[in-house]
Amino acid sequence: MKKFLLSTLAIALLLTSACKKDNNNNDVATGGAATVTAGNYGFDGSASLGKFSSTKAGITQVSINGVTTFNITAIRDGGNESITLILLKKAAVGKVQFGSQLANGGIIISKDYTKAGDGALNYSTDNNGTTMSGGGEINFTKVDGNNVEGTFYAVAYNNAKKEAFVEQGSFKGAIK
Repeated sequence: MKKFLLSTLAIALLLTSACKKDNNNNDVATGGAATVTAGNYGFDGSASLGKFSSTKAGITQVSINGVTTFNITAIRDGGNESITLILLKKAAVGKVQFGSQLANGGIIISKDYTKAGDGALNYSTDNNGTTMSGGGEINFTKVDGNNVEGTFYAVAYNNAKKEAFVEQGSFKGAIK
């Protein structure tokens, strides 16, 4: 059930952040004014693909029926790779760990955000590899009203048990 919930949330977030609205406000049309970067990221045992940078990432926090979900969705500038962080609670200063045995959210790394339903292109910290488990951490270093900052890392697996990773990740922006 947890994997279904996270997959559904991730697909909804990826699809809504990818759609443009008809208006002249670029921050709203592209998802936000947040920045997400990573020093290294890669897929399927390859060497690092280098730095990941998204200058128009979206950060949301929604409460429905007493359940709060915090999300960051970032599409790499000039590419289709994406990183989505889903936290099943309100953002607060401190660390939150993710993994297949934890029910507090997760991180999804995608080769192509336009193919959110393709299990071979999307890697989750909730999945396990052949000999390793997925996992990661988000560290909120600042939560000031709607402004948040922090760091993250993840090791994630797709449905074929292939690995993706993101290291030295950081985020900064306003919750919209």
